[in-house]
Amino acid sequence: MIILVSGASRSGKSLYAENRLSEFTSSNKVYIAVSKIYDEEMMRRIQLHRQRRENKKFITLEKYSDLAELNFPEKASVLIESLTVWTANEMFIDDGVRNFEEVCEKVYSDFLVLKSKCENIILVSDDVFSDGIIYDTLTEEYIRALAKLTCKIAAVADEVIEISAGLPVHYKIYAFTVK
Repeated sequence: MIILVSGASRSGKSLYAENRLSEFTSSNKVYIAVSKIYDEEMMRRIQLHRQRRENKKFITLEKYSDLAELNFPEKASVLIESLTVWTANEMFIDDGVRNFEEVCEKVYSDFLVLKSKCENIILVSDDVFSDGIIYDTLTEEYIRALAKLTCKIAAVADEVIEISAGLPVHYKIYAFTVK
């Protein structure tokens, strides 16, 4: 099962995604943290996420790019926090910047590899598309890449959920088929 959870910054999407991961029956629940610590604010936010996960018995892996390289226990359920940061990490690389097509291809192909390795995947993504601000060309290119990736993943996802004011709004709901 693929679940895409989107929402504005600090909307409750991470907590929602963690709770959904907890619901899976698999004992192998993996949390992939892709955020690097750049400043005190990021350190504080990462610490809050770590504290919240402490008793949830998730396996936490920290990997900032090249997620297809990861290996998982059998029948793993995986939460990726977040598509937003993962895309930025793949775009703004040490030796330069990948263009729109390259970053979209890289992230989506890695996602497909993860999909083949995992029983369930939950991706968290920030809604950065509706603030109405005009950014510099490079930032606009990043937003365009994130938008394309969000749409591609939503198309193959079983569930697409937006978190608004801490509440889930379901756009696509997985339906069980009774045989």
